[in-house]
Amino acid sequence: MGAFAVLFFALVNCLNTSYNWGMQPSNIRGVGGLLTIVILATGIYLTMQAVKKEQANKLTYGQALKAGVIVAVITAVLVALFGFVYCQFLNPGYAQYMVSEAQKAMAANGETPQQIAEHTKSVQAEFSTGGQVMQALVGQTVVGAVVSLILGAFLRTKK
Repeated sequence: MGAFAVLFFALVNCLNTSYNWGMQPSNIRGVGGLLTIVILATGIYLTMQAVKKEQANKLTYGQALKAGVIVAVITAVLVALFGFVYCQFLNPGYAQYMVSEAQKAMAANGETPQQIAEHTKSVQAEFSTGGQVMQALVGQTVVGAVVSLILGAFLRTKK
């Protein structure tokens, strides 16, 4: 999923720049993030279905939750690892690019130079390598757990 998110961002941002669509890179990144939730949910669903099939079509809520959370944690670690490699080695200018684009957006929204300076600190933290890794670890795990809680209620074997 990390590769998908990066490729999606790179492709859409390139098209955005080439064709002057006017989309903010942070919005492109957000859409990519929403698509990764769909991919994660699909993986959790398929895993729960596979576990259910392995157990003669019986699946408790706890088993469903466990299967989903395992998928979420593995995904979180892989996405965080990919994010680290991407930010450190493949595109070390990513953070600065995103900060620069955020500053342009703040200026376009009428923020004062002082406000931009204050907001820039949080944007730098958000797009730093550490920020990207933590967002992947926490975000994928939490979203995966919530998806697992919901899907488990529907996929469990009802008595």
